[in-house]
Amino acid sequence: MGFWSKLVILALAALAFFYVKVNFFDTPHAKVEKKLVAEEQVVEPVKTQPAEETKKPQQAQKEKTYVTIYFLGMDKNDTGIFKKVKRELPDGQSKLKFALNQLVAGPSQYEKSIGVYSEIPKDVKILGIVESKNKIIIDVTGNIQTGGGADSLYSRMKQFIKTALINSPKKPIYLYIDGKQAEVLGGEGIMISQPLNENSLDG
Repeated sequence: MGFWSKLVILALAALAFFYVKVNFFDTPHAKVEKKLVAEEQVVEPVKTQPAEETKKPQQAQKEKTYVTIYFLGMDKNDTGIFKKVKRELPDGQSKLKFALNQLVAGPSQYEKSIGVYSEIPKDVKILGIVESKNKIIIDVTGNIQTGGGADSLYSRMKQFIKTALINSPKKPIYLYIDGKQAEVLGGEGIMISQPLNENSLDG
């Protein structure tokens, strides 16, 4: 065999060696690469810690406002007394107007069940409440002064006056009946002094 023939055979052998190495012995590395690629596909991307949501400060719970209404009842000795009842004031409403409307509407069913009652006739209406810089005028229907006798009239007017005074701004309050300032109440002739105060019926 000549020199050139041996050289060609060696060259072919070398090529065969590299072919076998690349296609057979390097295969495990190719599988590892594919495995890493597959793992990368299913690994969740690293999430940065989300910025903490800005928490809206909880609105301070609005403090409830109540009006006080004077009804009537009996104590343990069966003596007539005034019963103070609290009612929650709706937003945006005048304390005085709401309280007087609740007064003329009368006690709730529950309040009645525990002995609370009112001497104010059911059909009495508040005709208007006018507040100026120096005074408040409360106008009511004339039937507030009819029926029931002197004791009933005295009690209902005391209910009205006490409820008005406790729920009004610190201004003089004048009671009008059917558009005219009240001076004498009902057929019983109970005098009423104005502006209203706790002793308006006792003069």
